[in-house]
Amino acid sequence: MRHPYGWLAALAGSVLVAACGGNEAVLSDATSTQIQPVRTIIMVWDGFRPDSINAKDTPNLYALRQAGVNFSDNHATYPTFTMLNSSSFATGAFPKTSGFYGNTFWTPPQGPDNIIPQGNLATPNSAGTAAAAADYDDPIFTEDYQVLTTLNNYYGGQLLLVKTLFATAQAAGLTTAAIGKSGAAYLQDPGRGGYFLDENTVQPRSLVTELQNAGYALPANTQFGYSGADAVTLASANGDPTARAGYITFNTTAYDPKGTIAIAARDSADTTQGTPEDAANQYMMTVFTQYILPKKQPILSLIWFRTPDNTEHGYGPGSANALSSSRSQDQRLGELISALKANGMYDSTNLIIVSDHGHSSVSGPLALYPLRAITPSGTAPGGPLINGTTSGTDAAAIGAPSSNGYSFSGDVRSADLLTYRGFSAYDGAGCVTSAMYGLQADGTPTIPVQVDTTGALCGAPNTPYQAISASLAAPVASFKVPAPGSLPVNGIVIAANGGSDYFYVPGHDPAIIGNLVKFLQQREEYGAIFVDSRYGALPGTLSMSMVNLENAQRQNNGQPDVVASFTWDDQVSIQGMPGIEFESANNDHGMHGSFGATDVHNTLVASGPSFRANTVISDPTGNVDVAPTVAYLLGLTMPQADGRILNEALLKPASASAPTVKASIVTPSAPATGLSFELPADPTGNTKDAALTQGTYTIDMAIKDLSVDGKTYRYFDYAKAIRQ
Repeated sequence: MRHPYGWLAALAGSVLVAACGGNEAVLSDATSTQIQPVRTIIMVWDGFRPDSINAKDTPNLYALRQAGVNFSDNHATYPTFTMLNSSSFATGAFPKTSGFYGNTFWTPPQGPDNIIPQGNLATPNSAGTAAAAADYDDPIFTEDYQVLTTLNNYYGGQLLLVKTLFATAQAAGLTTAAIGKSGAAYLQDPGRGGYFLDENTVQPRSLVTELQNAGYALPANTQFGYSGADAVTLASANGDPTARAGYITFNTTAYDPKGTIAIAARDSADTTQGTPEDAANQYMMTVFTQYILPKKQPILSLIWFRTPDNTEHGYGPGSANALSSSRSQDQRLGELISALKANGMYDSTNLIIVSDHGHSSVSGPLALYPLRAITPSGTAPGGPLINGTTSGTDAAAIGAPSSNGYSFSGDVRSADLLTYRGFSAYDGAGCVTSAMYGLQADGTPTIPVQVDTTGALCGAPNTPYQAISASLAAPVASFKVPAPGSLPVNGIVIAANGGSDYFYVPGHDPAIIGNLVKFLQQREEYGAIFVDSRYGALPGTLSMSMVNLENAQRQNNGQPDVVASFTWDDQVSIQGMPGIEFESANNDHGMHGSFGATDVHNTLVASGPSFRANTVISDPTGNVDVAPTVAYLLGLTMPQADGRILNEALLKPASASAPTVKASIVTPSAPATGLSFELPADPTGNTKDAALTQGTYTIDMAIKDLSVDGKTYRYFDYAKAIRQ
């Protein structure tokens, strides 16, 4: 039995206030005694769905949930991207407060000199001799500590506009540690005030030396982050402990009507690979449990692995490899628990297990795109073993339609669709192919594959591509953003993020915004649409401010003008897992980022001396609530947080007040009318949906308002487009 430990006194009354700064970091008031910090470890299971917890596949998490607190109605921050939710864990805040918009966002050129960020990636150049340069002409993917460092410098040390949980703890003299997934772990401590290990580096430099002296390998890319007197030389036997294999693929000619041009498809039926990052995660957990935890004894730690999200993306959340990844992640939790017990820390440590978001299968409507069998490969994948897992291409093939099959639909390239319709649109990517653009029941591909034999479209001869805009009189198949200062005045830049897309209109022309919104409303691949309130109330849309996405300091420099969730359906299942959605074209079988129920609702479990036992909390909670709750457990406050202390779960709450919850549906003030809806199977827009004749578009956004101690906190269950 775990028991309360270290609590000297409890506070009366709520400690979560709406002030924007200047409050003391240490929790105190005139009627209470200072709280003794309780060691707390936050473990993030990336993309883990709460309906995946069971005694067979995740026995350690299942037991922890049974023994501690199960938050049965937890909510990810929308858009349900990893890095945006990483910022919510870091700050307890939404983008309206933090100013952060990852995963992928764009920094428009600033001023007469068209200034953009400049810096490197954490990964090496093609020669493997130095860090590769990052490309900030195009939208930038932020799962990279070097990118985040560059952006932090670009924003004058204010990548996050509010103080983080880790910085708050460090200011109070507490030791911290963050380990795990590139980018997501680093964003917890961008000020580098604690111990840090991810897939690409170790910080501070002194920890590099300590680990090498203790005989530990380093992430191979550590060498590219240090230079001069701090240069790092890897030991001859260092190897690459955080290397992971790419997805298992097979070649298919299904997208060429002539049956000759092959493109790569992910083999969702593969059972050979399991968890490609298993060895990397085990290495990082070993360094934490055998060195950082016992020797540095951090009071606050965060462990974030890319599991099971990575395999869910590659193969789908219901695939065999995704199930293997859930088991792998549970084994890491077991290793953490064993280490805490071995070090005599288990009974005095709070464990919080949370996912950044849920996960859905990528698919269009099954009435248009039936699921298909995958004919299994008769041979093993042809690549080498990478850290113990298979890699390369196998001999699988796309089969006939099957209700028990896999999706080969759901990909949408907004820049391509917009360009075909006369917009000047760019997403930063060149020519691409995807086996997820859609195969209809008769095998007809929605966007056939072609080959640029001369290189006129793609920049290199004999490059395959799929682009409807290649059929224009002035063909286009590559959508790289023009150099700073060269973007057309009516240009639109899309940050393609998966389950939602960001649209930047640097000219801020209301007419372009209106035409863009009408296009999105008419295409059935797109769901709920949110528009910067500077453009007024456009029919059928909601303002970005209503979902906490407007930030005055980032307007025109990071904040998009329009955000659109892709269409989702939580009533459709693939491989036994409910929830499908369209995605930004990326050839994935699983995705998140939408405003769909299976993306928004995520896992939150807590156990330890500060938490109640055998408890289910049905009140709505959110990822923004984790940081202020942990701050309270450490005897600290985060007055700038948008989230609340989860008092219902605590043995010694800051407030004993009972929350009240009111659920409702929010809709636009007026619907859009006079529309003609276009079926996803025809990217030209010529085929209309004969079932939707009224031509109206609106949004249903389901919310829950929780009120307690004079404050109201809003949680979003979903937002979906209603077309009639």
